Amino acid sequence: MEADMDWLNSSIATLRKALDAGQVTQGALVEAHLARIAERDGEIGAYVHVDADGARAAATAPVAGLLGGIPFGVKDVLDVAGMPCEQGSVIYKGHVPPFDAGSVAMLKQQGAIVLGKTATAEFAGTAPAATVNPLDTARTPGGSSSGSGAAVAAGMAVFALGTQTGGSVLRPAAFCGVAGFKPTFGAWPVSGMLPAAQSFDTVGAIARSAEDLAWVHAAMMRLPAPGATGDLPVIGLCRTHLWDTLSELSAGAVEAARGLLSRAGAQVIDLPLAPGFADLTQHRAIVNAFERSGNTACFAAELDRIRPESREVFSRGESIDGETYLVSRRALDVARAAVDTLFGEAGVLLTATVPDVAPSGLEKTGDPRLQELWSTLRCPSIAVRFGHAPSGLPLSVQLVARPNEDALLLD
Repeated sequence: MEADMDWLNSSIATLRKALDAGQVTQGALVEAHLARIAERDGEIGAYVHVDADGARAAATAPVAGLLGGIPFGVKDVLDVAGMPCEQGSVIYKGHVPPFDAGSVAMLKQQGAIVLGKTATAEFAGTAPAATVNPLDTARTPGGSSSGSGAAVAAGMAVFALGTQTGGSVLRPAAFCGVAGFKPTFGAWPVSGMLPAAQSFDTVGAIARSAEDLAWVHAAMMRLPAPGATGDLPVIGLCRTHLWDTLSELSAGAVEAARGLLSRAGAQVIDLPLAPGFADLTQHRAIVNAFERSGNTACFAAELDRIRPESREVFSRGESIDGETYLVSRRALDVARAAVDTLFGEAGVLLTATVPDVAPSGLEKTGDPRLQELWSTLRCPSIAVRFGHAPSGLPLSVQLVARPNEDALLLD
C-alpha cells in the first residue's frame, strides 16, 4: 500500500491517517525524504547537515503525538542537541549545542522527526546562503530561512522551522511557491535561537499549505488537531504605502484573491493604511540595526571573519545612538497600540507578500518590507501561493490578523 501514495507531497492530515492505519511506517516516511535529499540537495543546497542515523533511530519509536512520524527540517540558527549549529557563519564552525531549542523540543515531544539543519543567511541576516530556488536554480529562494523554504518546496521535508525578524519566513515561502506562517510575536518559544533583533525575533514555519501550518501551530501550542470552521471574517484589503513597489502580476494576485474571497461569501472592504503607519518602515530599520549590532557585539574580535554584509549591518547599528533608538521604539509602541483601530471591523487583512516573483541571482534574498511591516506590529501573518506568472513561477498573497488571533488567521 505504501507504493500507492506520493508520501512526499501528502498533507500532514493524510500522513497522520496513513500512519495510524498502518498504511505507511515512520521509517518509510523518513527513508522517502532521505532519498529525496540524496537525489536533489546536491543541486539545491537546502541542508547544511543531514542526520540520517538520528532520524532513522527516532522512527523506531511508537507513533505518538499530534505530529507523530512527520519528518521536518530546522533552520540552522535553532539548536538541535548533538547537531552542528553554525548560524551560517565560519566563526561557528563545529559548534554543537547540548540542548534543543524550545521550539524543536516541543515538536519532538509531539512526535515529529528531525531530518537535519537547513541553510540560513549568516546570523539570520543579509549575507545570503548558497541555497538556490528549486523552481529555478538561477533565482534566490528568499531568506534568511532559505534552506527551509527550498527543502519544503523540493519535497525534502514535510515542514521546516524558520525564524522571522523582518520577512525571513514568508519571503522564502512566497518565492518557493509554498506557505509560510509567522505566529504572534512571543507565542512560540525562542530559547535556543540566535538573537538578531529582540523586538521582532519570532520562530515560524514553512509547509506546503496553510492546513499543514495549522497542524504545526496546534502542536506548538498544545491544541487539538485543527479543523476549519468555514466561517469567513470581514476581510480588509490593505494596499499599504508600499503598493507602488509591486509588479502588475503581484498586484493582480491580490486583486484576484479579493475576487475569490468575495465569491466565497466574504465581505471584503478597502482598508487604507493610516498615514502614520508609513513611518514604521524607517523606525523599524533603526530598531533592527541598533539591536542587531548589540547582539553581534560579542563577535567584535571576529569581524574580519564574518561576511561583508554582516559587517555592514554591525557598522550601521553602531552609528545609531540610544536616544534615536528609543524614539523609534516609542513610535513602534504607539503603532502597536493602534492596531485594533487599523483593523477596524476587519478580522483579517489581505495584502501582498512580495513585490514580484523570486528575483534572478543569489546575491540578494529579495525585498523584506512588505512582510516586515506586520512583523513590526507583532501580528500573525501567513503567505500562501496564489497563481503564477507567465514564466510558471509562483505568486503569493499575505493574510494578517490581530495579535493573538492566530487560529482565526489559519482557519
